[in-house]
Amino acid sequence: MAEQAMEFFIKNNSLFSQIGRSEAESLCSHNRPFKYRKDETIFMHGDPSNTMYFLGRGLVRLSKLSYDGRKFTLDIVEPGGFFGELCLAGERQRRSIAEAMEDASGFEIKKAEFEDYLAKRPEVAIKLIKIIGDKRIEMENILEGMIFMDVESRIISLLLKYSNAGTVKLPLTHQEIADMAGTTRVSASRTIVNLRKKGLIETPTHQIVLKDETKLREMLQYSSNGQRGKAGA
Repeated sequence: MAEQAMEFFIKNNSLFSQIGRSEAESLCSHNRPFKYRKDETIFMHGDPSNTMYFLGRGLVRLSKLSYDGRKFTLDIVEPGGFFGELCLAGERQRRSIAEAMEDASGFEIKKAEFEDYLAKRPEVAIKLIKIIGDKRIEMENILEGMIFMDVESRIISLLLKYSNAGTVKLPLTHQEIADMAGTTRVSASRTIVNLRKKGLIETPTHQIVLKDETKLREMLQYSSNGQRGKAGA
């Protein structure tokens, strides 16, 4: 397990890609492995926030519940990513929910132990700050999209965000797309069907293939500019 942890930190996580083997050994002495089954909850809103998680396998959904009980997906963490980092920014209780979308495993490190490590490696701390800042900008873009974009544009933005070489990397259900786009399952399904009818996407098996990524980006840009224009009118 120690050898597996070292390989994970050195090779599979961008935050630690430049550290040496001896340092990885020191870092791994503080970690504990975690493993969760699909649909298991890792932490809930209100749980103590004192641990940071580094994902090695699987997918983890971060979400919030609205006052009317609807779930809104904030992000999906992929292998090599991390979550729970707000404990380093003064969060005392979790403000979101973390759930395994599929069997997930990795390593967790207590806040105090990780802070000790960062104090010795300021360059890693600076890199972490940049990554957290990028996440914050991305979150602001999502919230901006909720204000200025219609449902179709939000779903297009989502598909583009998680696509690679013309295929959406994540096996998203219509309900998961709805949760991430802040809409209902019916609206999400209707939008997916309309995009398919327009020849912009295909949905073989559980994948979504982007047939005309250029057109999708044009539609997204037009909608974004148009909605902002209306808001400023």
